[in-house]
Amino acid sequence: MTFDDSAYRDKPGFIYLIHAVGTDRYKIGLTTRSVEARFAELNSSQSPFPLELIDWFETGDVTEDEKYFHEKYSGYRVHGEWFVFDKRTLSKVRREYQDDVGFTFPKLPRMTLPAFSRLPTINRNNIALAMASIGALWLIVVMSGCQQPSKGLPDVPDPPPPRSQLL
Repeated sequence: MTFDDSAYRDKPGFIYLIHAVGTDRYKIGLTTRSVEARFAELNSSQSPFPLELIDWFETGDVTEDEKYFHEKYSGYRVHGEWFVFDKRTLSKVRREYQDDVGFTFPKLPRMTLPAFSRLPTINRNNIALAMASIGALWLIVVMSGCQQPSKGLPDVPDPPPPRSQLL
């Protein structure tokens, strides 16, 4: 039986990489919801192993990007969207995830489902926007002269001119 992805075709969303802890199996999947919601769903009822979210990236077309990864790593497929990766291959896959977004988050700590569900929705776009906003604000402050660049010395008034110039 093949998965009918027509409901997801040409839609934005996320491509995620999940690890079945204690195995060498990894799931490459898609979601148009939040990655956190999909991860919680998979971890709560659809896996005999605890799952660990390894990486994800946002995309404008989830079906095309998922298809790319599934075809590229088809030699490692063991069942459906599950693949067996050694460390070297996993590094290649992760590098591709990072190339698609320019950066990646560090590995998330393992959390129980109730603790994970209390977290606010965090996504890469919100974090990137916050970082860009802070940088832009800092630049405005420095360029407007409100914040003098620090030279490491306290402000000291200029010394008075020598007496010979006063006469």
